[in-house]
This record gives sequence, C-alpha cells and structure tokens, in this order.
Amino acid sequence: MEKFLSGCRHLIWFPVIGCIILVLGAVIMGFGRIITGFIKHFSKMDFSAKAGKLLSIKIIEIIDLFLVATVAYITAVGLYKLFINKDFKLPGLLKIGNLNELESKIIGVIVAALAVSFLGQAAEDNPTDILNIGIGIGAVVVSLAVFVTLTSGKKKPGMVGKEKDSKN
Repeated sequence: MEKFLSGCRHLIWFPVIGCIILVLGAVIMGFGRIITGFIKHFSKMDFSAKAGKLLSIKIIEIIDLFLVATVAYITAVGLYKLFINKDFKLPGLLKIGNLNELESKIIGVIVAALAVSFLGQAAEDNPTDILNIGIGIGAVVVSLAVFVTLTSGKKKPGMVGKEKDSKN
C-alpha cells in the first residue's frame, strides 16, 4: 500500500502540466492583446484624454492576465517541487518548502491581481459600481489575510502540541 500511495504522487504531473498549459495560454493571450491593442489604438492616431484612459484600462487588464499566468506558474513549480522532485531549484527568490508556503505565494499574487482588477474598474466610467466592487474585493482580501494568518504555521510540522522555538 505504501508503494502504491508513494507512486500516486506522480499523478501531480497532470496539474503541473495543466498549469503550464494555462501559463502558455495566458501569456500568448496577453501578447496577442498587446499587439492587437497597439495596432488598434495607434492606427486611430487619437491622443485625447479619453483615449489615454481607455489605453490605461487595457494595459491594466493585460497586466492582470499576466498576474493570472504567474499564479499558474507558481502553482506548477510549487506542486512539482513538493510532490515530484524535492531537489528542484526554484527560480529567483521563490521559496516553497511546504503547502502553506505555496498557498501564501499564490494568495499574494491573487491579492495583487485583485488590486490590479480594482484599479481597472476604478478607471472606467461607472462610479456607482466602484464602491460595491471595492467592498467585494476588500472582503476577499481580508478573508485571505485571515486564512494566511491562521494557517501560517505557528507550530513546526510534525510537532503537534509543541510551540515553535522563538529565536530573535
């Protein structure tokens, strides 16, 4: 049974590959929107304030798309490191040693994506909806912050009932 359960960890290849496909799709979509938006916007030769505002909204939407791709990438490499190859060297400053750290990284990027999304909504011309959107996004961010705080690992893994050593 142990060999079977140990071997089942290779099923994580499916979500890893799926996340990489999502990254690829989001990046291609983002670049496509950059190219088509550039052509569409500058073919009109409209440099008015309204055109600038519309361009800034499009830019924010594309950044949001790239942030979603980042979430998928972090999920892919995190799952790969945690379940398939523990010796995998993560890129840059990304450190993931357990599921809580992976969740925290993903939640951090989600909060950034929500902020970018709110900024995009704030730039649009419908000020009556902005309060509802802001309250909704704020509630999600507060909920995520509470979740991260409650699951941040105040105890060492495998040390049920014992407090973590506090070294200052």
